[in-house]
Amino acid sequence: MTKVSSSTTINKPIKEVFEYMASPHNGPAFIPNLNENTNIFPEEDSVGQKFDWRFNMAGVDLRGKAEVAEYTPPTKVVISSKGDADSTWTYTLEEAGGGTKVLVEIDYELAETALQRIANKAVISKLAQKTTDQMLENLKVILET
Repeated sequence: MTKVSSSTTINKPIKEVFEYMASPHNGPAFIPNLNENTNIFPEEDSVGQKFDWRFNMAGVDLRGKAEVAEYTPPTKVVISSKGDADSTWTYTLEEAGGGTKVLVEIDYELAETALQRIANKAVISKLAQKTTDQMLENLKVILET
């Protein structure tokens, strides 16, 4: 598996950041190249919540299913997914001087069929890191504006 991570501080209370980030309904708004999360069930964010996702990486459409594996308000969410990419997304939050420090760690492995469509592993690794960095920049803009 490959791992990417990024962190930032958002000038909003931890509860507000957690509630926004933890919801699969909001993912497409702040995660670059995440086209959609659908079939979200149950509606309420919690452990066991499941959804289908569609993500574009280097022009290749990737799909799969995800499940919230850990949900600990307001400090941690872990989402595991299977499909064209198997991944674990871990969001860790902590209070930081009136704001919230957010750490995102993504462990992922592309399925062989996806790798055949996206040939260069070095490019994929750089794109994944860029996506993670941009994700937190987007989250910061959305929540601080």
